[in-house]
Amino acid sequence: MQAPTPQIAEKIPYLPDKPGVYLWKNAKDDVIYVGKALSLKNRIKSYLSNSPKDPKTEQLVAHIAALDYIITSSENEAFLLEANMIKRFQPKYNVMLKDDKRYPYVKITLNEDFPRVFVTRDLVKDGSRYFGPYTDVRSLRRTLRSFEWLFPIRDCKRNIPIGAVVFQKACINHQLGKCSAPCIGKISQGQYMQIVDKMIRFFEGKYEEVSDEYRQEMNNLSDELRFEEAAKIRDRIVAIQKIQKRQSIVYSDRRNIDIIGFYQEENDAICLVLRMQEGVIINQENYPMKNISLESRESILASFLKLYYAQKDELPQEILLPFEPADYEALSQWLKGLLSLPQRGDKARLLAMAKRNAFNLIEEKKLAHMRKANRTIFPIQELKEALGFDKLPRKIVCMDISTIQGTDTVSSAVYFENGKAKKKYYRHFIIREIQTQNDFAALQETLSRYLTEIDKEPDMKPDLFIIDGGKGQLSATHEILQNSAYADLRIVSLAKRAEELFLPGNSESIILSRSSSALRLVTRIRDEAHRFAISFHRSRRSKRTLISELEEIPGIGESTKFILLKELGSVGKIKDADIATLTSIKGIGEKTASSIYKHYHKEQE
Repeated sequence: MQAPTPQIAEKIPYLPDKPGVYLWKNAKDDVIYVGKALSLKNRIKSYLSNSPKDPKTEQLVAHIAALDYIITSSENEAFLLEANMIKRFQPKYNVMLKDDKRYPYVKITLNEDFPRVFVTRDLVKDGSRYFGPYTDVRSLRRTLRSFEWLFPIRDCKRNIPIGAVVFQKACINHQLGKCSAPCIGKISQGQYMQIVDKMIRFFEGKYEEVSDEYRQEMNNLSDELRFEEAAKIRDRIVAIQKIQKRQSIVYSDRRNIDIIGFYQEENDAICLVLRMQEGVIINQENYPMKNISLESRESILASFLKLYYAQKDELPQEILLPFEPADYEALSQWLKGLLSLPQRGDKARLLAMAKRNAFNLIEEKKLAHMRKANRTIFPIQELKEALGFDKLPRKIVCMDISTIQGTDTVSSAVYFENGKAKKKYYRHFIIREIQTQNDFAALQETLSRYLTEIDKEPDMKPDLFIIDGGKGQLSATHEILQNSAYADLRIVSLAKRAEELFLPGNSESIILSRSSSALRLVTRIRDEAHRFAISFHRSRRSKRTLISELEEIPGIGESTKFILLKELGSVGKIKDADIATLTSIKGIGEKTASSIYKHYHKEQE
């Protein structure tokens, strides 16, 4: 390998034989890779040795220019620091979660006397309890809306002290039964915390436990003949049962288990977590991965586990893995021996279910991409069949003319590939060979000049030319095409009035259905050619009008006009210039400068 940079060479003799995190940087001082090591000295030197390396490491080493490292007290601490550094710097050569956003959590503010519950993306260690993350935000909010009736906990920002009523009126949530209104003293702090405790246990998957407590409470209220209050508790029990029915018991083990699914196809990979509590799958989290093109599935899974569990305050009681990840022993130690690799039985079936879900997510992505592509391919296929072509006209060029009574005639040629505009191949032309209005001749000149552009840039060669016009315009341009080196190219014209297509040699037009996707495609391309031609024509006309103003000033000829535009850049700047600025230009005397200034400032005199 190439010799290390001076900055790296200086640090090599002093590398510590201790655990920590290292950061490779490029010549721009950007962090391009973050790694952790049990021995920083040995790991960093391995990058700089001449031993064979995998393709990804070869690419990384070719770009490293600087090194930083941080010593940690243990390898476990290095795991956490590595994950935090990856999230902070988003290095090019680290495998990462594709969606760089933070997924939402449910936050219960246990640090407050009357805790609130709400959705947040910020994890703050302030004594609050967090549940999540949840990758399906819509489903999360729907679940929380159902919880409002089960657990009437406030979500307002009022500062409510214990034992003192400082508010006179509750919000509408209390009237709707969605808040127990501690702000106006409707519930004691002890009773309120019992509701909070039930909600926490519900999030932990202890549905039966919460239901049993509600049943006991309902029976007590009935015994006391408080039937209206008992009915409200009954409704909560029914709501819990409905939530349970949406979930299915898949395993007799009542522990909390994370089931990791993984699927990779080419440059797409996804890691999936099925969270099981009390034998019930309560949530599915999906994490597409990026920067994986040169990575093995083992290293991708290892990277995911580090990123996912680094921010977890609480770990499950077991983590089921589909295969052994890279750095398995260190990961297992960091995760307190919770990793498991089941090969048969119920746990293996759970892993198979997780893999099927991961596979389906990749397939859905591919199908969505195909549907998006088909939205443009189907119109092209329909156009091919309508015109009787033997191949799909994927590359289409459309030409249009813009003029006003034969003056400033310009033309446009727009380029579409697979139904999408490719603006780098757009061209516009100033028509020079004719002085009067003659659309046929203007289109002939446009096509001739475009064919010359193809000679320079072969990729501009289309499968089909569309001419904006009728039979006459088609006949004129087809003659040019037949006498060129591109006589094999197809050409049609599109007449505006009836939106009908004409082919060379066919007396009858082809009229596409009004609902045809092919018609929508060709009219969209034609309209874009029209827009491009008109924009260029307006620009030309505006410049000509402005420049002609200079010719109205006495003593301003072609040479003086050229000098002024060269020095000041535009007619607008000439108009705004004072006499001193004008006389400072070489070739502009005081008399000429005075004439120019007076011409543009007549109203001030």
